[in-house]
Parts: sequence; C-alpha cells; structure tokens
Amino acid sequence: MRLRSLLTAVLLCAVPAAAKAQMQGSTNPPTYHPAPPFAVGLGPEDIVALPGTKWLIAGAAPGSTPADRAGLSLIDTTNPATILPLYPAPNASDDFDAGRFKDCPGPLKAGFAPHGINVTKLMDGSYDLLVINHRGRESVEIFHLTQDATPRAVWRGCVVLPKWAGGNSLTALPNQAGYVVTNFIRRGNPDFLDDMERGTETGDVLKWTPAGGWSEIVPQKFSGANGVEISPDGRWLFINEWSDYKVWRFPMDGNGPPKVIHLDFMPDNLRLSGRGTLLIAGQDADAINVMTCLRRHVPCQPGFTVLEMNPDTMQTTVLAKGGDADFGGATGSALAGGYLWISAYYGNKVARYAPNAR
Repeated sequence: MRLRSLLTAVLLCAVPAAAKAQMQGSTNPPTYHPAPPFAVGLGPEDIVALPGTKWLIAGAAPGSTPADRAGLSLIDTTNPATILPLYPAPNASDDFDAGRFKDCPGPLKAGFAPHGINVTKLMDGSYDLLVINHRGRESVEIFHLTQDATPRAVWRGCVVLPKWAGGNSLTALPNQAGYVVTNFIRRGNPDFLDDMERGTETGDVLKWTPAGGWSEIVPQKFSGANGVEISPDGRWLFINEWSDYKVWRFPMDGNGPPKVIHLDFMPDNLRLSGRGTLLIAGQDADAINVMTCLRRHVPCQPGFTVLEMNPDTMQTTVLAKGGDADFGGATGSALAGGYLWISAYYGNKVARYAPNAR
C-alpha cells in the first residue's frame, strides 16, 4: 500500500482546527460514459469551454503533444476532428497593452509552454484567455479572444511571477481586479516529491493586482496547490491541494474559517461549469507515480475521477471514472456542447463523455 494511503488518518488530523474536514468518497456510479469520437492528436494539461460558442480551448506544452499542436488550440465540440491552432497561429496577433501591464517585458519571443488556462468575461461580453506559461519566462499571459465565428487570439500582455514561484492554475479576481495563481512548487526545493508524498507544504496561492503586485491571497501553505476558481458570486475561493487529496473553500472577504473535503484521488484542475457547479478532475494515484512515470518508462495513464461539486454545500457527484492504456490520468475537464470533455497531460487526445440515459 502506498505511503500516502497509510498516512490518510494522520493528514486529516493536520487540518486546521477551524476547518471541518469531510471525506467525500467516489461512491455513486458515474453519470457519464465514453462517447467517441475523441479529439485526437494533442495532450493538453487543461481545457476550458468558451461560453456561448461551440469551441473548447486546449493548452498543451511542447513535449506533451506533437509539435504542430503545442500551444493553444481550438476544438470544435460539434466535430472533434476539427482542431485549429489558436496561438501561435497565422491569424493570431499581438497588441501590447503596456499601460495595463507596465512590468511585462513584451510579446512572447522565447517560446511558449502553456499549463493552466482559464477565461474571464469582460464588460462588453467578450472574453480574455488567461494562461500560465513556463517557457522564456514564468508568467501569466493574457490574450483577448475576438468574437468572430472562429475566435482569434490577440496577445495583450503578461504578468511575470516571482522568481521563486512555479505557476500551475489561475483565475481572475472579481471585477477584473487582478489574478489568482497557485504556486505548485516553490522553486529551489530539491525534496518537493518527498514533501508531496508526505502531504507537507510545497507552495502557496498568490494574487496579483496592478497596484499591489504579488501577495498571498490566503496565509495557508499547501502540498501541491493546483486547481483554483472563484465562485460566480465572488464569495468563495476554491483551491485543490493535489498531493494531499483535498479541496479547500475560503471566504473571499476573509471572514470565517475555511472548509475542506478530503477525496480518494488527487484533485488536479478545477473548472466552473455553465450550470453553476465546479468540476474536479484528477488521478487515482500518488505524486511520485504521476511525476516520475516518464523517466521510469512506465505507463502514465493511471485511473482517474471527474467529480461535480456544489459550491455551497461542497457535496460531490461522480461524473466519470476510467483509466487504461488508451486514455487515463485526467488533469482537466469541461462541459460543452452537451458533453463532458476530459484532458490528460500524458495522453494524446481529449476524451468525450456523454450523459447516461435516464
């Protein structure tokens, strides 16, 4: 039995006294099933639906996907065989907002390696796309999405992360006030994998505002801070603590204790759905197995779970479970076009799942 499972009881005792931990086992039968065709030929770590359109946006780093699909892509949810480049792309462009992003060094010139992605709605009804980038600079890259039938990406600027931070996921603060970024691993820690296996802290969660720069949004540290979202009403901040199998909820106004649930899988990315819920995708594995499988030349398609969570009660329902040589190790999920879409960093496709017949 892996060390993390043996330590579960100890880890629950480590939860702050003010936070009431709940076990949320994946017990109900999945409510979605595989429904090919899948979107084949790319391995994005994260995906997000572009509201009001047929498009799913995927972010894949070089090395995790074929070279011609690295970067940002559009997937047509009505025809998953249609996968178009979004950035870099022949019709993409740069329009640097130097006033808003005054500390940004300028457009991307030294490569682009997307990780977590998210969208935020602007006052005019259009959307910005937010992307964690690991190549050339550790940064949040901001793209405006045009409202054409096939959106184009216009790079608008960046926010460079602190030198010690390693970004993972991100979301926008309410009213376009700034950004929240999970710092998965504090740079310079050679023992981070051992820390993750023990469920001890490796990083924190940061916010950036134009006036204040970078600061911690909550004082707590996390073991593999991963997915992050803010509830649509702006009341709650949700954080996935990947290597401690937890999902946290913090009040955005700072009044009151956090609430936490403990899962039976490693929660990776979080995603707000159009029906007001949160999707949680992750691996039925442990940190060492997930992060060392490639160099150990063992399969990287572990079992996975996708949950849907009520943000008010934090009660969960299993949407999908799986994991085999064809597809596994889910890292992201989104609801679009009547289907559940699931991404996997170590895969070569985005899987499509349909709701079970009632």
